[in-house]
Amino acid sequence: MKELTEYALKREIENQRTKGCFLTRMHPKIGDRTMKASRRLFFQAGVALAAAGITRDRARAEDKLHEWQNGRSPWPICLDTATLAKDLPLEKKVEVVARSSFDALEPWDRELTAYEEAGGSLKDLGKSIHDKGLFVPSVIGLWGSLGNTKEGFESRLEEHHTRLRMIRDIGSEHVQIIPDLKQRETFTKDIGAWCYRRISEIALNDYGLKTGIIFLNAVPQLKTMSDAVDVGMMSGWPDAKVIPDTYHNFHGGTEPNALRMLNPDAIAIFQFADSPKGLERQDTWCDEKRVLPGDGVLPLAKQLKILFEIGYTGCVSLELYNPAYRKRDPDEFLREAHQKTLAVIEQAVPQV
Repeated sequence: MKELTEYALKREIENQRTKGCFLTRMHPKIGDRTMKASRRLFFQAGVALAAAGITRDRARAEDKLHEWQNGRSPWPICLDTATLAKDLPLEKKVEVVARSSFDALEPWDRELTAYEEAGGSLKDLGKSIHDKGLFVPSVIGLWGSLGNTKEGFESRLEEHHTRLRMIRDIGSEHVQIIPDLKQRETFTKDIGAWCYRRISEIALNDYGLKTGIIFLNAVPQLKTMSDAVDVGMMSGWPDAKVIPDTYHNFHGGTEPNALRMLNPDAIAIFQFADSPKGLERQDTWCDEKRVLPGDGVLPLAKQLKILFEIGYTGCVSLELYNPAYRKRDPDEFLREAHQKTLAVIEQAVPQV
């Protein structure tokens, strides 16, 4: 519980101290000059520190314990609840996570809907999560909120409001903004940017939520981290954020060193999984092939080391949709999943 309180306080201090570093000087109408200036602002924190040979957290980390996992991790370790069996109710997943060594959980909107439809109160569940010493950094997500047309976006506003209300009620900090996957071939960045700004205004002003842009290897114009950054910059939203994912980074073609160019406060959450040996980069859905950290071929420790060096302090969220894992006993599986995630973290960052 002490860690949770310190985390919330630290994030608020960081938000206030660094406000203005990412897109805050942008204007809604984007021209070449604005885009160049915004890109400079977006990247300047990471690049300037790297050029000087220092980082925001390196010196601090060398003389004190890390803040999470009994001093072994600089980040809270989160679990995407879709990692567990689909037919396991959300309240049961909360109990399983509370018995594990994870710090947080990242539920899906469909789980929130099912919980309410069964008569549950999401506000009460959110309090229960907090009382168990856990928290909810993010919820997946607002499906189709990165629309293909302005008219299509507006036609789904009632649906978006319903999801945002549920996400607020469970106590989440962020909501994940997702394209219309049924029309992914016709997604464009300019309309996506307009939608992102519009939904971010609603999320913040009506529900007190921050937003993060998901990029997916199966969406042609939103398959890389650079694509997501473009949408954020083009939107002009002053607190635009992206959601890197080690698995989508690989399959979409984002190189690990691209993370060095990010302002750490522009990362809503960092999603984490390995890719199995022999699986080449895919342009289609392949999430069911995600494997536990260290069981595949991705340079996970390298990516975490970069996050540490640029000063990222948010969650590392384990995201596995592998049917074989869902069949296992959840308590036993989460013990192994936590051990392997923490082992990669300890490879990546200095231990005091």
